[in-house]
Amino acid sequence: MSKWRNIRFQTKLFMMFLLLSSIPSLLIGITAYQKSAVMLHDQTEQDLNIILAQLNTSIERQINDFDRFSMLPYFTPETFSFLNKPYTSPELWGTAERDAQKTLIRLMSVYPSINSSIKGLMVYGMNGSENGYLISGNPTLNEEDRARESAWYQQVMAKKGGFVVTGIMDIHQFKDPFKAILGSRLILDEDSKPLAVIALYMLPDFIPKIVNSLQLNNVQVTVLDQERNLIYSSDTKLAARIQAISNAQKRGSWEASVTEDRNGKMFSGVYLQSDYLGWKVYMGVNKDEMLRGSRTIRNYTVAIVITMAIAAAVVSWLLARGLSKPISRLIRSMREVERGKFLAPVQLERGDEIGQLQNSYGRMVLRLNELVLSIEEKERQKRKSELYALRARMQPHFLYNTLNSIRMLALLQQSTQIAKLIHSLNKLLHANMKLDAELISLEHEIELLKHYVSLMDLRYTNVFEVEWNIPDRLLNAAVPPMLIQPLLENSIFYGSTGLERKLHIAVSAELQDDESNLLLQITDDGIGFSEEKLKQVGDVPQLEDSTDSIHIGLRNVRERIRLRFGDKYGLAVKQREGKAQIILCMPYITMKAVSNDVESTRS
Repeated sequence: MSKWRNIRFQTKLFMMFLLLSSIPSLLIGITAYQKSAVMLHDQTEQDLNIILAQLNTSIERQINDFDRFSMLPYFTPETFSFLNKPYTSPELWGTAERDAQKTLIRLMSVYPSINSSIKGLMVYGMNGSENGYLISGNPTLNEEDRARESAWYQQVMAKKGGFVVTGIMDIHQFKDPFKAILGSRLILDEDSKPLAVIALYMLPDFIPKIVNSLQLNNVQVTVLDQERNLIYSSDTKLAARIQAISNAQKRGSWEASVTEDRNGKMFSGVYLQSDYLGWKVYMGVNKDEMLRGSRTIRNYTVAIVITMAIAAAVVSWLLARGLSKPISRLIRSMREVERGKFLAPVQLERGDEIGQLQNSYGRMVLRLNELVLSIEEKERQKRKSELYALRARMQPHFLYNTLNSIRMLALLQQSTQIAKLIHSLNKLLHANMKLDAELISLEHEIELLKHYVSLMDLRYTNVFEVEWNIPDRLLNAAVPPMLIQPLLENSIFYGSTGLERKLHIAVSAELQDDESNLLLQITDDGIGFSEEKLKQVGDVPQLEDSTDSIHIGLRNVRERIRLRFGDKYGLAVKQREGKAQIILCMPYITMKAVSNDVESTRS
């Protein structure tokens, strides 16, 4: 105590000032470090969740492509015929069996050209036949393999036509075994009976391609299957630690440490389980690298306290101002991003940690904006693909009924009318091959319908007659191709059932709502709709689930109109004065306007 009293007052003041100024500065440095560390961790986790969802969607979309590829055998009737026959030794094959075998081989050889990740496939027929194709290696089948007794085969049989995906597994179906992801499906015949099991062997190389396309710098990615077996990892040591983590939830966060050359690394990130595949995707970053900016702030603050104690108050004020202003700017920018406005803050012309942090954040916001725009574009492409899928679903339904008419007519009579029937059918088939066209003129659509009416009149002689009420000025209206055919088909097939007189059908067109909407009406005086039937076709959920052919036709037409023009357009079914009436509503667009729009898009 006596020594303290003997010290000069100036020294005491200096020491007190040093202590009083150093402690707040030190506290400010510690608080800034903690807050920035938490902020960086939370922001990084949010960013990883966004990118993880995009990566998971891309993987699911790729597997969904393989799912669709596995349905190609449904479009090769020769393959169905070959697999439906009892198994016979190749030495006993005739011309039909050889042709069917060639068709099956051509089908299998097409798969690797569709997607380079498909290494090969197998077709296990219920008749005991086994056929395989391998793009590289020894294609000889391994006769000792018992694939039909394996767990994946039993799972495929239990799913009854659903697509089954496994993780990476050892493939022993060929002489040279290899590792691949197995995607398989049970093929059913027209009576929904098991016909064959098709197994695709997919190399996991599509996953690193997707990861590389996202340009994830310093981000580690690990993909595990349903049994937590490794499918892909950018860091094998980290993947081993992740496999040891037990988490039953579908999404969340994780931490794992990796020891490397006596130095430990701590990784932190998020994970997401795919509802479609059951796979879990883990994404994380090195915590030391993530918090490097915050630790630099801490060290910078401590250095100021040690080396500039006398001017600590001024330096603390400048430091607080220098720290709070850019951080506040970042917070305001983050709030704008939370509201969906991806506006990057102004770039700072400073090279310290704060400038690097803000500039990096600005680049990150721009990148997020690009990702959101990319997702929107992919959704538009998905919508367009759904439209093409709906068109494709109409083709088998139409071709089946038409070819069935030819078959029955050929069985009932050997007449020269068959030549006329085939001529009309050729016209329709030629038009059916052009279903990829977005829009055609109403005049062209009516011409095709008249061919169809001629074809049906040969089958149902004097059963029906069609009246065409199409104004000349509406013949240039743009409509989706083959839109009215399934509705006219329903009127002929179902309206004339049990009718003892000739069925009268009227096809008309008119404009409504100040000539902004085009209405197409198909009216018949047949048996009509009962109250129960009218309620069924007017019930949207029931119409979606129905497999009745009249429901299929109405549903496809309605969905094509909505996907092409929007939800406010569509199809209505009414019963007026004893007549069944189907009304199609769509915007009135001329073919000239469509051509101008296409030309402006190309330019």
